Amino acid sequence: MSGKMFSRKDFLKGAFGLAALPAAECTRDFAPSAPLRRSEERQNELVAKWDEATEAVSPQVYGQYLRDGDTRGFKALESLELAFEKVLREARETAVGDDAPAVWSVYNMGYVVKTRQSLFSIDLVHRRDAELAPLLDFALITHNHGDHWRQGFYGAMNASGKPVVSNFLDNYGVRDRKGNGGYTRDRKEFGFKDVKVRTSLIDHNDYLVDYTTAFEIKIGDFVLYHTGDSGRGTEPKLGTTWGRPDLWLFFPGCRIDTAKAVGKVDAKRIVFGHLWELGHSQGHKGRLDEPLVRRALAAARPICKDTSVAFWGDRIL
Repeated sequence: MSGKMFSRKDFLKGAFGLAALPAAECTRDFAPSAPLRRSEERQNELVAKWDEATEAVSPQVYGQYLRDGDTRGFKALESLELAFEKVLREARETAVGDDAPAVWSVYNMGYVVKTRQSLFSIDLVHRRDAELAPLLDFALITHNHGDHWRQGFYGAMNASGKPVVSNFLDNYGVRDRKGNGGYTRDRKEFGFKDVKVRTSLIDHNDYLVDYTTAFEIKIGDFVLYHTGDSGRGTEPKLGTTWGRPDLWLFFPGCRIDTAKAVGKVDAKRIVFGHLWELGHSQGHKGRLDEPLVRRALAAARPICKDTSVAFWGDRIL
């Protein structure tokens, strides 16, 4: 990265060739931004642009980028670098004054969440993810797939003595309410400063049954729900025990019945993630791209009108 300071306007215009966003959607020099609420027209425009930019990046090129950090002139990879820089800076600078946390999308199902007392991540994956470890209080990982966790980040958390909750990694820096460790293949409850976390198992797909950990997260009276990769047949397993989610971070893929899932969870707001996964095949063969996005929005919005898409670097709340 050069020493140049990028605004959000620079980020979107430079990475995707868009016209400048309205002033309310822009921030200068990475000052903490306000949450973005786009019109349906603006979101549709961005979906098409992001689809075009990500389709140019093959899984092989993305893998090379993860190894050496060279964006090779690809707009999608340039945006991924800028998105991380934006989230890193804003996570340091943003002050949270009530129960509703600040939530940023880093990449796909990876999010950073800040409360009045805590900073944590969920399924954080980025070439530079280990840089966030010193700032985080804990991390949550839904399942053992490389687009949801990276060994370097986990190692950095362990080296810093930071708790990690997952269903496949041992981590002795965390204990649940009964004194058990952070490895969980059952329902558990964890407490971290002003954050409570409940875990449950859901299906990734037809054959990876009980493979993904869903996280129900309570911050004061605010309920956040993150379900990682949730697939076909798991709809009956979805749901929260602390009440109706204020925000559900949801991946509408893996052949899940989006309408049935949305009706079951009954969240106040839904934000789709895990879209445009660069490690997956191009040409609608697994990229989780524009056709899936539009089908999912069409299925969800009649039930939950406040349904939208998170783009890399967005501040959601």
